[in-house]
Amino acid sequence: MYRVTGNDESYLLAERLFGMSAPIQYCWILPADPGSVALHDLNDQLAQGILARRVVDARVPFARARWVRCDSSPQPRLATDPVEDSSTSDWFDARVRTTRLDPTSGYGWQLDAAPTSAGRCVVSLLVSHMTSDGQGIYRALAAAHAHSSTNPLPPAAVTTGSAGLRADLTDAAGQIVAAARSVAVIAGAALAARRGATDPPSKPEPVTAPPPVATPVAAHDPAPEPTLAIYDLDRAEWAARAAEFGGTSNSLFTGVIGGLVQRAGIQVTDGVLRVCIAVSKREGDDDDRANASGGVWIRVPGAIGPEVGLGGIRALSKQAFVDYANSGDRQVADNVQPIVRLLPSAVIGRLMAKLVGPDTTVSNLGEAPATALDIGGVTAESFVIRALMQGQPAQVRREKGPALAAWAVEYGDKVSVAFFGIDPDHFGDADALHRDITAELDRWGLSHSAW
Repeated sequence: MYRVTGNDESYLLAERLFGMSAPIQYCWILPADPGSVALHDLNDQLAQGILARRVVDARVPFARARWVRCDSSPQPRLATDPVEDSSTSDWFDARVRTTRLDPTSGYGWQLDAAPTSAGRCVVSLLVSHMTSDGQGIYRALAAAHAHSSTNPLPPAAVTTGSAGLRADLTDAAGQIVAAARSVAVIAGAALAARRGATDPPSKPEPVTAPPPVATPVAAHDPAPEPTLAIYDLDRAEWAARAAEFGGTSNSLFTGVIGGLVQRAGIQVTDGVLRVCIAVSKREGDDDDRANASGGVWIRVPGAIGPEVGLGGIRALSKQAFVDYANSGDRQVADNVQPIVRLLPSAVIGRLMAKLVGPDTTVSNLGEAPATALDIGGVTAESFVIRALMQGQPAQVRREKGPALAAWAVEYGDKVSVAFFGIDPDHFGDADALHRDITAELDRWGLSHSAW
């Protein structure tokens, strides 16, 4: 029980093999300061909840590492010097760029806050993606809001002695069985693919995208850091535009981000944009897994924009969600990890290095719960969530994908969208990224304001 598995195991491998980490950042702009007592109370509640965890390695080969309760907790960092209201985005960016979490030892999250010159308050909560996914953090905030935070994880003592050894032996045996089952699933999928190879492939339409606004950085130039941007949009207008172009909030979000990728001049394979759409796989209120999320891929041929509409993206997304739900444990992607788990670290490293990601990833987080917007009785006037990758070499960011990632969340009368420009040659210029975003939002008829 409470083994490191799924996405949290992938993040653990990425950190240990490549030195890469993935923090999630929750960003609040509050219209008033909730006070240090409220912020300390939030920190204390989080320290008593499911985020307070650390990793203990298994003692038996092939067994998975264990999540155990972490009894130490990070103190909140509450600044007293005010942040200029025009520089709030810079403040949030600095928190995520300069804080290096260490979830294996228990430093899996960090709360920061500062007043602004106009009397507002900015609050940042960083959580390692190894420690939790977005829905898990929502649950932790809801428990903190209700002062009902509890931590079901066992103490580290359960991993010691003969009982801990027996548990590791049992888990190792289970992983060998799981790997054998996964081999059968993947072999069956390969056979089915070979049988279908005689079907004529569909030929995508050529892409005709708007001319790039950003000037790509030459490959030999020093690669810039990934770029960041956050925008607030009008929620009613967002819904109206989605309906106008024959789509939903999800397909409009995909359309805007896909259009932005094409605008930047990203070269896609065979004229088809590969989009990964995040999917939550959390099951009920008692699902205490660190990560319970996945993703479906769609491949969008041709140009993306309001002149094309959203019907194609909507149909592709709907079919992808149906296929994913119907395939269940027959998903090939979900059966790779049990096999990889049994391989030596050096082999795993070589395999992970060869993986190629999508052209872009989109995560529409839907409507934020009220318990996530309120801190100490003060409701956020702006709020967003984003997840970044730290420590990726420039060449990896050029070659592997995604070139751009984005997150959207709805609340009150707003939709807030966070952008993460990863490819250094097409999204390495922050000013150019903002120009591209502005042009693309204008193209869809969406009013906007940058943080």
